[in-house]
Amino acid sequence: MTRGKTHSPERSPTIRSLLGLKKYVIRYRYAIISSFFLVIVTNLLLLINPRILKMIFDELERAWRNQYDPTYVGPSFTVSPERILFFALLIFGVALVGGILRFVQRHTIQGVARQMEFHLRADFFLHLQKLSAAYYDNVRTGDLMTRATSDLNAIRMVLSSAVMYTADATVFFGLALIIMLRIDATLTVVALLPYPVLAVLIRFLGKRLHARYEKIQEGFSTLNTKVQENLSGVRVVKAYTLEASEIEHFQALNGEFVDRNQQQIRLMTFFFPLFRFLPGIGRVVLLWMGGLHVIQGQITLGDFVAFNAYLLMLVRPMITLGFIVNTFERGAASMGRIQAILDEKPEISDGEQVKWGIRDIEGEIEFRDLNFAYPDGTPVLKDINLKIERGKTLAIVGGTGSGKSTLVNLIPRIRQAERGTVFVDGIDIQDIPLKVLRSNIGVVEQEPFLFSDYLQNNIAYGLETPDEKQIKDAAHTADLLQQIEEFPNGLETFLGERGMTISGGQRQRTALARAIIIKPKILILDDAFANVDTQTEDTILSRLAEIMKDRTTILISHRISTVKDADHIVVLDEGSIVETGTHEQLVEQNGIYAGIYETQLLQEELEEL
Repeated sequence: MTRGKTHSPERSPTIRSLLGLKKYVIRYRYAIISSFFLVIVTNLLLLINPRILKMIFDELERAWRNQYDPTYVGPSFTVSPERILFFALLIFGVALVGGILRFVQRHTIQGVARQMEFHLRADFFLHLQKLSAAYYDNVRTGDLMTRATSDLNAIRMVLSSAVMYTADATVFFGLALIIMLRIDATLTVVALLPYPVLAVLIRFLGKRLHARYEKIQEGFSTLNTKVQENLSGVRVVKAYTLEASEIEHFQALNGEFVDRNQQQIRLMTFFFPLFRFLPGIGRVVLLWMGGLHVIQGQITLGDFVAFNAYLLMLVRPMITLGFIVNTFERGAASMGRIQAILDEKPEISDGEQVKWGIRDIEGEIEFRDLNFAYPDGTPVLKDINLKIERGKTLAIVGGTGSGKSTLVNLIPRIRQAERGTVFVDGIDIQDIPLKVLRSNIGVVEQEPFLFSDYLQNNIAYGLETPDEKQIKDAAHTADLLQQIEEFPNGLETFLGERGMTISGGQRQRTALARAIIIKPKILILDDAFANVDTQTEDTILSRLAEIMKDRTTILISHRISTVKDADHIVVLDEGSIVETGTHEQLVEQNGIYAGIYETQLLQEELEEL
């Protein structure tokens, strides 16, 4: 038997999910406390009105009995018009002050909710930036967008409306219950008999709403993903004339999403009338028993009117109860989806062994007995031993799938190699701070990504305070400046999504300018000239020659004309280095490299015919 351990009761999925908001609530605890104070004050003012009604009816009853009841033996009593006006103005004044305080209360809670939403969205985006590139290989962009928009909006509704209505209903119910018990305890107990049934129904409803909202948000994510993929791949869809097929698929997903919402709506439409009907039973009982108590002299007419007003006012919290449960369960389901992303740990990050004293790198690269496989176990690189001296140019040649891009992705730690296999300046790259490592590496990929922004901002993306001369110098090196000057808006040309408003070659050269403007110590050109002609390529390489002298450069290309002047060339085949040497040495070896070279020479001769 285990001793000395206590086990807390298992929390519901709703509570577990919403606990993730704890740190945001603590940050704004003083504003929240002040809001709750206002809730108490506004409800106290709201509860004054029935007491004023009690006073009015009691005085009217005494005045009536004084005039018309022959059995009345009390002192003479009348109610003047001025007295009635006083009570009317008192009710108006209480309502006015209560309205002003309620405005302040709602403004405060809504403002705090927006601030907490701001911080949660910022933390979510920050976490997405920290997650490794490999994480996004298996995650749908549309799903992440749904979590960053729809799910966060559902959470904000919890932090604002649901919290406000819950506090309001709880405080009001508690205060009203105390007053009603003081008026007539028996009548209060009988009138509130249906309320335990409501509690059972709420628990039943909450469990089912939580599960259904998770399915609704999953369906919305799928729908979002479908739209995002179709917009990004619109050219492919149109090229294959599959618009009708895509519309049909979208309609099916849209219909499924609507069906999931209809299931939730049917559940709510069944329970909402119950939230009105059950409290109504209490009012029927009140009219019968309360009337008897007045006749029997147990309570005054004013007590009966006030009691009825309080019970009627309790209907409002019951009506909002359905909204509260609905909003809480939706927000909890959304917070669970957000928390699932926040709980993801970055595969690549600065570990405890990082040497924070490293502020810069020189650029020497070395691979030692490197083996690498993808998470599914597929081997990619085998026994790679290679050293690239600072300021030298290495070219990598090989067929598709030979591991060229994977090899260079290990240097900036886009992919994670085992410790003790990749070194920069003789230091294990896992010991170098990620910011230092990556800020000194410029990468140009075969399919570069450009932002929906001005051309100059895409080129200067890596600089904090760029100037026009730097941008133009980088564009000139990439052989892009002349074409930019021919654009109507020059550097202020706005690029569409992914830069699709300019040609493929222009996109590659923009990415090249973006890489060289930061003056990296290591420059990686991964098939960076695939979309430019050989003449433009020669121009760019000649301009890059001066820059490459002081930088370690890695060239990946299928064109021998791109790599033939490199200081060293390696040939990869099925993840292994099978040939190494200079251009002349590899041609003499009469191996894979020589075969590629001869094939390309033949193609050039045929093109000239």
